[in-house]
Amino acid sequence: MKIAVIAKTRLPIAEPFRGGLEAFTHSLCKAFIKLGHQITLYAHADSDPELNVKAFYGSEHREDKQFELYENDEYLSILRDIEQQNFDIVHNNSTHELPVIWGMKAQIPVVTTIHTPPTNKLKAAIKISSHSANLHFILPSKSFQSTWAPYTNNGSTVIYNGVDLDKWPLVRTSSNYLFWFGRIVHAKGLDIVLDAAHELNMPLKFGGPVDDVEYFDEQIKPRMTPDDTSLGHLTQANTLSNMKGAAAMVNAVRWEEPFGLTNIEAMSAGVPVAGFNRGAFHELVDIDSGVVADQKNVASLTKAIKEAMLLDSEKVRQHAQKFSLTTMAERYITYFEKLL
Repeated sequence: MKIAVIAKTRLPIAEPFRGGLEAFTHSLCKAFIKLGHQITLYAHADSDPELNVKAFYGSEHREDKQFELYENDEYLSILRDIEQQNFDIVHNNSTHELPVIWGMKAQIPVVTTIHTPPTNKLKAAIKISSHSANLHFILPSKSFQSTWAPYTNNGSTVIYNGVDLDKWPLVRTSSNYLFWFGRIVHAKGLDIVLDAAHELNMPLKFGGPVDDVEYFDEQIKPRMTPDDTSLGHLTQANTLSNMKGAAAMVNAVRWEEPFGLTNIEAMSAGVPVAGFNRGAFHELVDIDSGVVADQKNVASLTKAIKEAMLLDSEKVRQHAQKFSLTTMAERYITYFEKLL
């Protein structure tokens, strides 16, 4: 099968990943190739060349005030190029409205995996266009499917995200500290995680790109004790190495997260997770792999962390195996084949 994969082009699809969307796109493309399919990844010019990348822009213009005009031109260039190739199907992972609108009258099926809440132009595009029989929508969780249900006129399908279990082996051997990793922004709740760690007198190791410098300077730095460690922007290998001594991975998001790939990566490494009942979190864990806090506050989170730290790494890993990259990729391919 020849698959055109459209990425969100603002950031490279390459390590160290800026966020879950970049990691998802990279791993799924790798899996498609491993399953014997041909892909072309339309993405930022600095993306991983092993993914057969076709790019129209790199980092130029990304900070311009008129960036939206350049971005529109970028996606129009991508769509024109797809029309000139002999693809079987388009898998759209961008958060831009143009691939959806274009897909209404495309000559091949267009499948969009929705990765963002319905708060921008994409919502309007999907609401207007989703009656088309040529457009198909996939959501990464049941909770997120419910969020988008008012806008996907012909319905949608849930395919859970997955991780490469070989890349995230069971490594946890001790319980010396709490761990957190992700983009450092207010919505991800790192400040809450620090407060919970201190309530438990546990050191916290955390890593990720500082996407909100003001938040980091005003809410994170003042909270840190000498026992806390900021690890910077981590590669996946460095993230894994820091899971060896993790008692638990803590999730304290302030928004309805569509999936939460970091939870599966941690559990795959044998690290139990504790977090608020926001977004898809409750769909990702069971009694052997994690604990959902009763309420969305520090006291409830600390209680959940205490319980999670006692969970057995082997059982945590076993649960994570339900979310394997291979299973996810095969479900996508089966879905594509049914459409064709």
